[in-house]
Amino acid sequence: MRLNARLLFALALLPVAACSTNPPPVASAPPPPPGLASADQTFINTAAAGDAAEIQVAQMAQAQARRPAVKKYAAQMVTDHTATTQQLTTIAQSKGVTPVATPSDNAQATMTKLQADRGAAFDRAYLHDQVMDHQKMVQAYQDEITNGQDPDLKAFAQQTLPTVEKHLHEARALAGRRA
Repeated sequence: MRLNARLLFALALLPVAACSTNPPPVASAPPPPPGLASADQTFINTAAAGDAAEIQVAQMAQAQARRPAVKKYAAQMVTDHTATTQQLTTIAQSKGVTPVATPSDNAQATMTKLQADRGAAFDRAYLHDQVMDHQKMVQAYQDEITNGQDPDLKAFAQQTLPTVEKHLHEARALAGRRA
């Protein structure tokens, strides 16, 4: 008799347990497509977010910088990073990946701070950030060349790294000649 009571009690609780309000687990990040290593996926998103940030902050620099050389550098950033965005997007999509199209949260915060600056103060802050950002991107491209698995992404990184290094060199030179 006690066994039947326990069985009935358990059956009575079954509908309550089925209606539990525990949400399903949330996936943190989509897994890389089959055949694409996690490091390659990370590189795609790092490079794409970097390009998006460079384009947006360079457009701001074209309007807010004081020195013509800084404005010229910013125009080159728009041109070069737009081209690398297109190349990277083509490669990524051929692998079944859609790269991020927005700057990182850190880059957004930097842009927010830069919006308040004008003239020489903007030039100093923008060039400082360009040096820091391009140092990080040089490292990301070098990491892909060394550790990447996908031959197309490695080739893209090898092809693009000299341009990123040139941007870093130019930003350093401009930052050293402040008005």
